Amino acid sequence: MDTLVSMRAFLRVVELGSFAAAARALQLSPAMVTHHVAHLEKRVGTRLLNRSTRRVAATDAGRAYYERCAEALAAIDEAETLAASESLEAIGTLRITAPVEFGNLHLASLVGEFMRSQAQVKVVVDLSNRVVDLIDEGFDVALRIATTLDSGLVARQLARSRLMMVAAPSYVARSGVPAHPAGLAAADALVFAVPGPRTAIAFERDGTTVNVKLSPKISSTSSETLRQLACAGFGVCMLPTFVAGTDVAAGRLVDLYPGWRIGELAISVVYANRKLLPLRVKTFIEFLVERFGPNPLRDPWAPTGGFP
Repeated sequence: MDTLVSMRAFLRVVELGSFAAAARALQLSPAMVTHHVAHLEKRVGTRLLNRSTRRVAATDAGRAYYERCAEALAAIDEAETLAASESLEAIGTLRITAPVEFGNLHLASLVGEFMRSQAQVKVVVDLSNRVVDLIDEGFDVALRIATTLDSGLVARQLARSRLMMVAAPSYVARSGVPAHPAGLAAADALVFAVPGPRTAIAFERDGTTVNVKLSPKISSTSSETLRQLACAGFGVCMLPTFVAGTDVAAGRLVDLYPGWRIGELAISVVYANRKLLPLRVKTFIEFLVERFGPNPLRDPWAPTGGFP
């Protein structure tokens, strides 16, 4: 028998002084109300009500129990009201985690746009290139940029970002560009160093794959650092369009082999559960989907494209 329901029945009996009146108020049979009170008396091991042919009154233990039950049920009702309000209005704190470069380049503007329409939501943004455990660390959503994602989490892909081999016009003028990607083995290379220096690159075109081993001149755990060094003419660098697309469009960098594919990264929003998400979380996910558009395979940072 549900103890909370039994408590509510007991409260109504005490307040109305009658099993029959309590039954009418609760839309239960008098026998069921009697069962609920008997359940509580058995549970606590003492008589809670004195019964007579004319009236029902609480015992000393029953009066003390009544006060505690009333407080407990009021607290439960308040908690349910607060929880229900979250399902009707986007309120509370939204905790977001994202990779450092994506956060600095793109997430700040997205969060700002979201906040302009959601005045009751507070936002905490954590930028980290490690894989954050959403549940253990208390985050609502993560922006993930990867070829594979954590199992057990819900992921909704937003877009894709093409990888490019780029260099500054000054480097191209000084060192030249090998006609074939295989010639990059002798070039000054700027390489990403997480989890280790990525020096093995597979170029694909028309069913042909060319594997190239780069010679790192500079390696870094920050793609933003590599982007700045590439723009300064220090060497060739593989960067995603979400990092370097604007530079290619502006002529600060050159996409050296646009006809070759060297891979893509999926941009996804990741969260822990589809069911009973707070409205602030659902609203933010829907905002991202609308902002990136209906085609999750589109590259919005491609030098020839971009956000509308």
